[in-house]
Amino acid sequence: MIYNKGEKMWNVATAMTLARKLSLRFFSFVAGALILWTFPFQAAAQKPASLFLVPSSGTFTVGSTVRISLLLNTAGQNVNAVEANLRFPPDKLQVVSPSAGKSLIGIWVSQPNYDNRKGVLRFQGAIPNPGINTSRGVISDITFRVVGVGTAILQFEDSSKVLLNDGKGTNILGQVTNGVYHFVLPPPAGPVVTSPTHPDQETWYRNSTVTFEWESEEGVDAYSYMLNKVPVDTPDNIPEGRATRQTYTNLADGVYYFHIKALRDGVWGGVTHY
Repeated sequence: MIYNKGEKMWNVATAMTLARKLSLRFFSFVAGALILWTFPFQAAAQKPASLFLVPSSGTFTVGSTVRISLLLNTAGQNVNAVEANLRFPPDKLQVVSPSAGKSLIGIWVSQPNYDNRKGVLRFQGAIPNPGINTSRGVISDITFRVVGVGTAILQFEDSSKVLLNDGKGTNILGQVTNGVYHFVLPPPAGPVVTSPTHPDQETWYRNSTVTFEWESEEGVDAYSYMLNKVPVDTPDNIPEGRATRQTYTNLADGVYYFHIKALRDGVWGGVTHY
């Protein structure tokens, strides 16, 4: 059957086919709109979890111990597994012990372990169903000993994970906060030391001869001192006399530390490190 309207001829079958195509296109558009509108809400609902350290910064003295907590924020969601891998400079920090006692982890896949030679820490554990929802959950407390002067970064590796309790093991870790710490020599416990040749302890010098001077103190019978490459050390108990100046020559390149203590009434006092 043919309809004649003006000069255009319309076949009924053609019209019906066109209508079906338009209907399908409209449905595709609506479905696409629903997907586009739904996805942002789903993405917004799934906020990233975070791993962080407390304290995340600070200044500490060589020879002291520092306790740092490894914490988890699940961003309002239930998670059931955590893997936290950390790196630290072994010339500045050494792990004394990672504690698994106070921890949100219910089942350790492997006990917290560390390697002080490579400077790595590993934590891997699970939380039984329904998982845990926390903003400040403790994974572990870590005790470090400060062994070197300078700045150290306690850094999360990219292999760290926080898995959502969704039956799929979805990794929702989206943020980590590394720790940045500064380490200095302890304050003088003995004579106050200066160096006319190397006055700034943070600066490199070309001069291979170094001189140390210290204030003469009333009642001091003698001093004992030593120069080496250990940041914190104790001189022996052999008196070196009452002189208040010492010079070392032809030193090879490197970082050196001067240690001195004073003898009063037969008793050795505290040590100053320079």
